[in-house]
Amino acid sequence: MTNPCTDPTLAPLILVDAYSTGALLAQALAERRPLLHVSSRSDMPPAFAASCPLALFREHYSLHEEGLEVLLEKLAAQQPAAVLTGSEFGVELADLLAARLGLSGNDPEYSAARRDKSLMAEQVASAGLPVAAQLRTASSAEALAWFRARGALPVVAKPLDSAGSDNVFICTDEAQLHAAIDCILGSTNLMMRNNLAMLLQEYLEGDEYVINSVSHNGEHWITDAWKCTKALTPEGRKIYDREDLLPADAPELDTLIRYVEGVLDALSISHGPAHTEVILTAQGPRLLETGARLSGLANPPALQAATGNDQVALTCASYLEPHRLALQPKRYRLLQHARGMNLIARHRGTFAQTEVRRRLAALPSFHSARLRLADGREVTPTIDLNSSPGAVFLIHPSVDRICQDHQTWREWEKDWL
Repeated sequence: MTNPCTDPTLAPLILVDAYSTGALLAQALAERRPLLHVSSRSDMPPAFAASCPLALFREHYSLHEEGLEVLLEKLAAQQPAAVLTGSEFGVELADLLAARLGLSGNDPEYSAARRDKSLMAEQVASAGLPVAAQLRTASSAEALAWFRARGALPVVAKPLDSAGSDNVFICTDEAQLHAAIDCILGSTNLMMRNNLAMLLQEYLEGDEYVINSVSHNGEHWITDAWKCTKALTPEGRKIYDREDLLPADAPELDTLIRYVEGVLDALSISHGPAHTEVILTAQGPRLLETGARLSGLANPPALQAATGNDQVALTCASYLEPHRLALQPKRYRLLQHARGMNLIARHRGTFAQTEVRRRLAALPSFHSARLRLADGREVTPTIDLNSSPGAVFLIHPSVDRICQDHQTWREWEKDWL
């Protein structure tokens, strides 16, 4: 498919790193505006690179090949209307390009804090919001000393600026912490950056929530909010099991939204989508992280069925039709119950996509699936979000029906996947 919008009178839009769910944004915009694509790096992992719908773009530019100043000249000559972030890879460059081109965007002064989780927590704390105790370090000795000084309470070890639960470990003793340090420091993370340092944070007791949003001129629209349930692997990693869409009047949602809006303001996320993860502790919400981009599990048809709207559609409206965005309610409404179910592989083997789809289609609440593996591809046991074979969306008026279908799937999956 090529970009159907060929009207030369329309100002183009720039998408930076339109990988993963950024491809959904490109598809939604392609019928309405000419599109330009910018790649922020030359070493994009093949799986991400393949997800970019290059045929939808009028031009493709590489920062690595052009250099910043030449790139800016070429983009400015086409008089673009906006710069949008396509994926986590493009957050910092999108901020910079928008600022240099004189377009609306998120302040580049805070770009690093939107990517680096330790700077992120510091910035949120400086705005007066509570966050987890943490240590940024490149020293295993310092990490162990901090762990001991806290009375050997559980900690979470993670890279500073990765994504998708990449190398995130829950450590309850020194042996587990040693193993996490050895795994993280010196390795290359999912964002293709070397882990020269790492982050330790106190383990937060409580339920995990995901709040997705779209912002325009500093106002925030909450597009969907989910309660997450995770499973623990033998290696001490938490992997996603399911996410349940909260009713718009869920009792905890007011508190969560107030906190998340404070986080968005603290990080100066005033334009575009954001994906925020928090733990609701006994003392109140605490930030895990915020991504200034679309949710990695964005599924417009599923969200339209469940809420009548979705993050991709509101992101498009925020840049192309802000007057229509202003008419939208600040919080989504629930039309049907929805669950995002993450496939969990327990065995090494070969992925049978055809059989997986057949089994899913037999579930009454099955809506759609985004599978990461084709028929015949190797399956390895799931240890994080990116090693899950895929995500499934269950939607139904009855939450009991969804729970029954979820259980049916897990019973089949544990022996066959």
